[in-house]
Amino acid sequence: MELDRIDLLLKKYDAAETSLTEEQELQEYFNSGQVAGRHKAYQIMFSFSAFSRKETSEVIPQLKSKNRKTKLKPQSWMYAAAMIALIFSIFFFKNQDADLNSEDLGQLTQEEMAYQQTKQTLQMISKLMNEGKEDLKYLKEFSNPTQKIINNK
Repeated sequence: MELDRIDLLLKKYDAAETSLTEEQELQEYFNSGQVAGRHKAYQIMFSFSAFSRKETSEVIPQLKSKNRKTKLKPQSWMYAAAMIALIFSIFFFKNQDADLNSEDLGQLTQEEMAYQQTKQTLQMISKLMNEGKEDLKYLKEFSNPTQKIINNK
């Protein structure tokens, strides 16, 4: 009868449904030395857990105490100074670029004017080439019957 109870407890233990008292009962069974052959695999596991409970650490952890009135490290001041310098430089160069652009409003250089004229010329040529290409479709339709007449002779 006791082995049936142990089997039931082991099934519950495998499913992680045992209480602490049931696990203590299993521990006592495996420590008794009268373990059935089919339970030998569990005996090794329970003997290891009993051994691991007895282990203690000899190393005492030392925790650093936090002082509430800590001063900022010099590195953190350097980070703050670098960020402030970065913000001022961005602001300065942005305003400088805006001043340069405001002086040149409405004035085109010779290179820009030549570029605009070249662009207009190329667009006009492209438009004329596309119109000529459309006219070639009609020419192809005209040549098809001519080819049929030549091939019939």
